Amino acid sequence: MKLNEVEKFEEFLSESFGDGVHIRELRLSNEETEYIKKIYPKAIFNKSFQKKTTDGKSWYKVTLLPPTKIDNQDEMIAIKQENLKLKQEIEVLRRTMKIDSTK
Repeated sequence: MKLNEVEKFEEFLSESFGDGVHIRELRLSNEETEYIKKIYPKAIFNKSFQKKTTDGKSWYKVTLLPPTKIDNQDEMIAIKQENLKLKQEIEVLRRTMKIDSTK
């Protein structure tokens, strides 16, 4: 696909799978299905048994699974650090409450 076609297709995908939608029936070319597989390696395709349309596209039930893990290692480290910081703050608050309750 050409750059402008890729941009239009990405916009189409974004609109199709927006608002928490994970399953859609889409009419796609072989090139478009390969692009989705490249971008979303865990995507599931169920091809309709209908014949191809005159433009060579076929109907698919496409499932884009919601992300189940964080792929970005830096983001994961930042989350772990924030979690540790929050645990430490909670512990300080608990100690402070115990001291105040003994007065």
